[in-house]
Amino acid sequence: MKITKFFALLCAAATLSFVGCEPVDDNTNGGNNTEQPDGNEGEQPGGNEGEQPGGEATGFELLVDKTAIAVGETVTFTVMDDGVDVTTDATIYDKNMGIIEDATFTAETTGVFRFFANMGAKTSQYVYVTVLASVPTLPEDTDAANTKFNHRILLVDHTGVNCGYCPYMIDNLLALEEDKTWGEHFTEVTNHAGAFAAGDPANSPAANIVDQFYGSPGSKPDLRVNFYCGGIDNALTPSTFVADAGIEFKKLVKTNGADAGIAIATSGDSDIIYASVAVKAAVEQEYKITAWLLENNIYSANQLGASKPEHYKYNHAVRNIAGNYSRTNIQGESFGIIKAGETITTGFELEVTSTGWNADNMEVLVIVSAKDKQGRWEVANSLVCPVNQSVNFEYIK
Repeated sequence: MKITKFFALLCAAATLSFVGCEPVDDNTNGGNNTEQPDGNEGEQPGGNEGEQPGGEATGFELLVDKTAIAVGETVTFTVMDDGVDVTTDATIYDKNMGIIEDATFTAETTGVFRFFANMGAKTSQYVYVTVLASVPTLPEDTDAANTKFNHRILLVDHTGVNCGYCPYMIDNLLALEEDKTWGEHFTEVTNHAGAFAAGDPANSPAANIVDQFYGSPGSKPDLRVNFYCGGIDNALTPSTFVADAGIEFKKLVKTNGADAGIAIATSGDSDIIYASVAVKAAVEQEYKITAWLLENNIYSANQLGASKPEHYKYNHAVRNIAGNYSRTNIQGESFGIIKAGETITTGFELEVTSTGWNADNMEVLVIVSAKDKQGRWEVANSLVCPVNQSVNFEYIK
């Protein structure tokens, strides 16, 4: 199973304000959740409450030597009980309660596979193994003990070809990219969907779902921050916008380090893009991970209000989202609690589902989320990697 799922003349400027998002305080995420990862009957991690195999035996855990492999490769499991290897005394199960023999699993098909261990009254957490048709090689972590990561919030620009004020937002975001203080503290998505995206070449089914998640903003441009942090108003001058954005960035960016860091390697062709992902935690908590496929250099001669060459080209446009996603969940799946200093690796396949998309212009956005104080899955960090390239953990210099 693949772990992708197919994924008027003028418009008013957005007038959102920041509400309900936690400001930076002590550089820790308020949602240090100690729940075990949930499970479901599919081959994706996460899912329904109550399907956790049980057990809260401290120190009893299932380990695996690799969490992202190619078809035909094998992983080896180890069961530890308070630091003692008890693999030969424990039983390892897959999601269907099938017993794993010899503590090894050889992949015969792509997908995300779930395992846990049991020994008497003790039951481990789930571990997940992602199987890809092709596994890009992640860059070597040359500073493995470091957990001080650059923090990038997520900016989602809801826009459309029929929006006359949207070119102002293009100018504003280009100026923000060049800002010496905040230019390295965000990743950008343009989401072409909704009433102003009729005939928009950057529209996609995944963009329509993202639009619904954010409440199908009526007026555009509508720039949202993270998943729940409100928005930043459009402005007629880039200097005004950058100043306004800086006020909000100061509230949200963890300049002393994000809760988790991200490394990515990608490969692909005109049919499918593969991404290997490593996530290293600075804060111990449960994390969700997702990958979004974005496309750059999408041209439209029909952009309303355009007056410069850059107004006719769309960048960072949503094309697809990995795994199971919906109008209520674009954050991906839970990969359980990642301990401080621990790195987990996984992989994603993102299909190029239209012949009108150009795979050479693709990039993969990885978003890592954790629960905030309201129990919502909010962005903990984000990072982008162009196709057939790799990016390492962004450590604070």
